[in-house]
Amino acid sequence: MPKITKIEVQKKNKERFNLYLDGAFEMGIDIDTYVHFNLKKDQIVDAQEMEKIQNYDQYRQAINAAIQYLSYRKRTDHEVIQHLQKKEISETVIAKVIEYCHAQRLIDHEDYANSLKNTMILTTDKGPGIFRQKMRDAGVEQHIIDKYADKYESEQPLEDIVKVANKILKQKKGPTVKRKEKLTQSLLQKGYSFEIIKEAMSEMDFEQPAEELDNLLQQELEKIYNKYSRKYSGRKLINKTIEGLMRKGYKYDNIKDKLEESGIADGTEEIE
Repeated sequence: MPKITKIEVQKKNKERFNLYLDGAFEMGIDIDTYVHFNLKKDQIVDAQEMEKIQNYDQYRQAINAAIQYLSYRKRTDHEVIQHLQKKEISETVIAKVIEYCHAQRLIDHEDYANSLKNTMILTTDKGPGIFRQKMRDAGVEQHIIDKYADKYESEQPLEDIVKVANKILKQKKGPTVKRKEKLTQSLLQKGYSFEIIKEAMSEMDFEQPAEELDNLLQQELEKIYNKYSRKYSGRKLINKTIEGLMRKGYKYDNIKDKLEESGIADGTEEIE
């Protein structure tokens, strides 16, 4: 039967050993495997014992890979499993590694959720909806997602959301009704709920200088009128222009005044 003839420390990794059977290199093992099986020189190991040693060392290597992966930041079961699968570790071993990680509190979904919540509130301009999506992508259980998404919404300062909204609003031009629509859409995409958006918008000032809005209307009028003049004329052209401007949120009375100011009476005048 095979006999251990030498056990030596590896040159590049003092935590691993080279195991020799009958004078030939058999395999590398880590220090935990070495201690677990109490291996020593001249020990007899049969095929069944060697299989146990190999399986246990694979398990230890997988644990070490998981611990290294977890050392960078908190992870979930799903993330660790994916990482180990890329290393072609068997599903049986992965299941044992996940069990070990939970037992050692290396993986804790509640802690993961709380940490992600705090980090996102402090460092991003995203709302609970994005937080929920990140949690789902990470494989966190739904009841934990719901619990910490509620905490996220209650803990995120309204003043921070208003700041985000005001920053977005500065980039939105046009009538107030359209600016509000565009702002709402942008905030929804950032993960905020309609209720929170409504609350934040109630704290905001949407007033615009009359001259600025008038200039915007003039620009839009020229753009839309010239676009439709390629296809329509007369009253049809005027009506299409009015419809186009109203879709952009401009009021009918303001459009009518601007048409008259621009000298458009019957739709035949050209806007330069």
